Amino acid sequence: MIGFELNINKKKISAALENGVVSIILTKLSDEFIDSIDLDFTGLNTSEKGNEEALDWYKSQLKVGDELTIKVKDIPKNSLPKEVRKKNRTLENERKLKTYRTLKKELEEQGLI
Repeated sequence: MIGFELNINKKKISAALENGVVSIILTKLSDEFIDSIDLDFTGLNTSEKGNEEALDWYKSQLKVGDELTIKVKDIPKNSLPKEVRKKNRTLENERKLKTYRTLKKELEEQGLI
């Protein structure tokens, strides 16, 4: 499968998914409270509809001098994820609907909608 190989400070991490999303995200955040650079290598496996898995292969703050390369390549075997979270889409949608109804009621009571 085509995916990504991340080399970070001489550590190699590889991941690809047949059904789903694989992302490598670099984020630079600077404000009066935070000054950070974050690297997230994550995925969402959608092979089983309704029971997706969120995968984290690598998450870290980077520092000056860190070296990384990203290659797009055929990945025969994924690195083991550091964390896997099961996602039940049905339960998630029910929670969102409950939140929506609660907020809608509040806004109606306040005369805002």
